[in-house]
Amino acid sequence: MLACGIGVLFCSRFTSIFVVRVLTANIKKGVLELKSKLLIFTLATLMAVSLLAGCPAAPPAEVELTTHRIVGLLPLTGALGTFGENSSEVAKLATADVNEWLAAEGRDWRLELIIDDCQTDPAVGLRKVQSWFGDGITMFAGPQSSGVAREVLAFANANNILFISPSSTAPALAIEGDWLYRFCPSDGLQGPAIAGAFEAAGITNVIFAWRGDTWGDGLQKATADAATGLGMTVYPELIRYDPGLEDFTVQAATLDGYVTDLLGQGVPLAEIGIAFIGFEEVAPFMTAAADYPQLRTVLWFGSDGTTHSEALVASPVASQFAADTKFINTKAKAFELAPESNYDRVKQHIMDTIGRETDAYSYNTYDIIWAPAMAIDEVGYDSVQVREILPRVADEWTAVYGAGGHLVLNEAGDRAFADYDLWVVNQELAWEHVGYFDSREKTIQWERELY
Repeated sequence: MLACGIGVLFCSRFTSIFVVRVLTANIKKGVLELKSKLLIFTLATLMAVSLLAGCPAAPPAEVELTTHRIVGLLPLTGALGTFGENSSEVAKLATADVNEWLAAEGRDWRLELIIDDCQTDPAVGLRKVQSWFGDGITMFAGPQSSGVAREVLAFANANNILFISPSSTAPALAIEGDWLYRFCPSDGLQGPAIAGAFEAAGITNVIFAWRGDTWGDGLQKATADAATGLGMTVYPELIRYDPGLEDFTVQAATLDGYVTDLLGQGVPLAEIGIAFIGFEEVAPFMTAAADYPQLRTVLWFGSDGTTHSEALVASPVASQFAADTKFINTKAKAFELAPESNYDRVKQHIMDTIGRETDAYSYNTYDIIWAPAMAIDEVGYDSVQVREILPRVADEWTAVYGAGGHLVLNEAGDRAFADYDLWVVNQELAWEHVGYFDSREKTIQWERELY
């Protein structure tokens, strides 16, 4: 009891003043020794005063924590497996950071992240969203592909399910008032960036090959429209392949025939470009194309779907083909990074955990975990209320801490502004950043000029 009482003596400013006054008064009276009874009386009095001053007599009981859940609906397998793996690791990092912040702030809740593989398959994605909704979850990080996003959109709209994609870019999904938010820009911005690479390379005629889904169709059209606007000719015969296709021998032979046709029309090889719009299937596609020497002599162009493809650089034949054709790819660039941005933290985390340069959209994933978490902290786990304040919260948080840079959402709930980094597979068969496309100036700023 005495030890407890003495500890209480020092917990208030009022108690300290009282002690000084008592001792001073006694000294002035010439009292140099305190009798034992006086000491006990004084300590008891001080303890009573301290308690009246509001000092706790015992530590408060632990607060019971509430858990709120978000599902990371990510493609750990399938055509976007590399990207899903990156985003999965980043989402885990962001969740740990959120919970550390909540603990430091003394909040009474914690965030639980559940990673679920949608397999880059629209039907699988929809089934999993329906299942998790039945379990009470109304907020999702992902999906990454526009095909999966389109498949779950109607169900999400009907049930107030908020899902935020780091990488769905199909222009057809830029819809006002829906429940899909995209922390990436629509391909209405990426198309001109790819066409800008055509122009820089001196291309006058473009042949397109792309995966036939919501994303591929949208980006092919946006790119073809931009190329036509710059005075280029889009080859009338198009190669639109089934997203489930694994062997591309027929497509490669067809493509070689198209190049031969253009040569017969008098178009020089140096002015023919091949635009490939796909995902990890780029590796078998280029492996098949490598059987045709003519296809190795023209320039190839890709998109955000193939930038940092692990499957491509892991294939000796396909990676060498990509290097020989100066296969240049676009990827949304982090926008207006503040000094406190988590960009470097995310980049280093993937390098440490997976051992590679991460894709640009994984930075968006970090912000996708934080933005709804901050909104939940403000209004609770209510998808309707979180959706109402999400644009403001995302704007405010990313302006300072955003790993993907400052995020401003447009009327459709998509990132409003973006420039595009340019990446190639170099002669060391590794991904190399060579510059970026300035969307406002419509020019390329080169770090290493390719053409």
